[in-house]
Amino acid sequence: MRPLLSEHPGRYRAHRAGTLLVLTLDEGTGAVARDGETLCMCGDVAAMPMLALMNLLGQNRETGRLVLKRGAIERVVLLHNGDVASIGSNLSADRLGTFLVRLGKVSEKALEAAQADATATGKRIGQVLLAHGLIDTHQLWRAIQEQITELFADAVQWADGSFVLYRLGPNFQFPSTPPLPMQGLLLEAVRRADEMSVFRERIPSTTSRLRRTDKEPAPEFLRDHEYDVARRAVAVLKPDASVADVARTLQVAEFDATRACYQLLKFGLAELVKASANAPAHRLSREDEHKIDVFNVAFREIHDEVVRAGKLERFVVGVRKYLADPAHAFNALFAQLMPDATGALPNAVLARNLGALTAEGHDASTVILEALNELTFFMLFQCGELLDATADDNLGRRVRLIHAALR
Repeated sequence: MRPLLSEHPGRYRAHRAGTLLVLTLDEGTGAVARDGETLCMCGDVAAMPMLALMNLLGQNRETGRLVLKRGAIERVVLLHNGDVASIGSNLSADRLGTFLVRLGKVSEKALEAAQADATATGKRIGQVLLAHGLIDTHQLWRAIQEQITELFADAVQWADGSFVLYRLGPNFQFPSTPPLPMQGLLLEAVRRADEMSVFRERIPSTTSRLRRTDKEPAPEFLRDHEYDVARRAVAVLKPDASVADVARTLQVAEFDATRACYQLLKFGLAELVKASANAPAHRLSREDEHKIDVFNVAFREIHDEVVRAGKLERFVVGVRKYLADPAHAFNALFAQLMPDATGALPNAVLARNLGALTAEGHDASTVILEALNELTFFMLFQCGELLDATADDNLGRRVRLIHAALR
């Protein structure tokens, strides 16, 4: 027990669950039980996927407070008979007021004044905005629904983290707004995840910028209801406008704005604004450097095994062709990139190429993980052709052990 606790220092709170005694980190957050609450369930998201967990809670018609933690991010989901009554977040970007600014319903200046009033009176931000006449009841209700949907869709995609479910105290008061059906939220989350994976192939993030082309809209684009938001986007698309700008101008959620911009790209009515070739190099975070270091350990291991087999020359030729392939999904990251004499990739070139990608809206950590993971698979595929079966199997096992450090 002591070695385990030494890896996660801090203050803990003990919870009794039948014959079990469960410790939770007491970080002054929602992860610990409140007065009158009882621990019901807890676990690891990696072992219990979020989609399966939410489906289970919905099917069982559970009522309680579900706390989800992933690093510094925390989400609190209130469940009422298996449906979602509300979702809270510790991130300022997820709060209702900030969400209303993103939708273009409220200005930042008006929100600051409303937040000061809310702090002074103890009222909720929604109540203050209604009292000030900044939004109406219908707009607030629609915004709350969209906020819950967006936060829920994001949370069910988490692949790691922890969850704790508490039974509520007898005097707990639920929000006055009716809960959203769990099954509807799950279906919407899956749909958004599937569609967004397609959108992200062309639009890496909401900071990506687009410009209008000279192409005229096709008849299909002009008459189909599927493109209603995209048609509005054409009319407001200013030079070098970001996806977030489109969302604010049209007063729609970022998912809907991303889909609309993707449709504009599909019909050739807009094009992505490429970053300048002189974009400054990306400053690698400690987490990014750690990922690259782990991959480089694996690349050196592969390199050494190929050297022992006397197949280095053929291996290097294959890797260089792979890195230089202009049709490759990660060709921008691999531009002018060559492994050094040990098989490792130079951080300086990766950081330089990431500078242009991040300027276009790509997330550096995601690009590093996906690109270097795919490069690893290609190298191991080559090794399957160059090494004997035993050496190839042993190498694959060692690489998997090295990659475990990425978690």
